[in-house]
Amino acid sequence: MIPGILKTLKGRCGYARITTVLLLGVGVAGFLTFMYKQADDSETGVRESFGQHMELEERMLQELAKSRNRSLSDEQVALLKKELSPQKGESVAIECPMGDLEACYLALEINLVFEASGWIVEEFLFAAQRTSGEAVILRVRDESMMDRANRLSLLFASVGVPVTTQIDTEQLFNLKILVPAKGPQA
Repeated sequence: MIPGILKTLKGRCGYARITTVLLLGVGVAGFLTFMYKQADDSETGVRESFGQHMELEERMLQELAKSRNRSLSDEQVALLKKELSPQKGESVAIECPMGDLEACYLALEINLVFEASGWIVEEFLFAAQRTSGEAVILRVRDESMMDRANRLSLLFASVGVPVTTQIDTEQLFNLKILVPAKGPQA
């Protein structure tokens, strides 16, 4: 499995490597937690299930490496951190569609950039409802937050990340960044 992971990570920027390893760790930790809760399974059954899970995870990482996934380059990360750092202490929530590895990968990268810039990431959410599109969506709770959303929108656009802004009066957070599933807008 390790050679497969190393092959997947080869050629990716530093942030992408860290994010991939974090996603892999979260997946393995979740799987191990599930497996330990299955106390009545035989030791052989657990080993077989674990092996099947690891093969599946390796295949998913290989598919991710082959895909044209959205990812932040080291240059984009550096510029975003530089521009976000003066606003440290601000709050944001980040969301991706549950089960969409590509979208959650980019969302995790964005999460790491905001945290490294001193922002408070209130929540990292997995949405049950799937939203599609290429552009990252900045959602604010009310009109008073649009100025902040527009500044962030310009920042993302300046580093080549397509973005749209929306008002969602029903959301819990003042500002939420949604990374939609890749594909045509629904």
